[in-house]
Amino acid sequence: RRELPDGGARPSAAQFKQLVVSALRELHGEVGAALPVDVLTYEEKTLSAIIRVISSGLIKLWSALTLLGFYQNRRCAFRVLQVRPCGAEWLPPHVSSRSKVIW
Repeated sequence: RRELPDGGARPSAAQFKQLVVSALRELHGEVGAALPVDVLTYEEKTLSAIIRVISSGLIKLWSALTLLGFYQNRRCAFRVLQVRPCGAEWLPPHVSSRSKVIW
């Protein structure tokens, strides 16, 4: 979940995904930005999302989101509410069941 302590603009789903990729790029470079990350759901009212990432990319994603402190020149923070392995029911047929979901 993303938190905006001083209010401000709320990103659309596409902007949220771009924010995640930008955070990865800022901390881990182009290799981080190339990490396959899917925003499965995004709720603009609560700024909450379910994000899927492969297991090997979990630490990169978590660190990038944790260290991101600004959105559009305003302070913000990400709070990871839950991490769990994906079950087959969450995955399209072409995605490995070793992926993780972040709530």
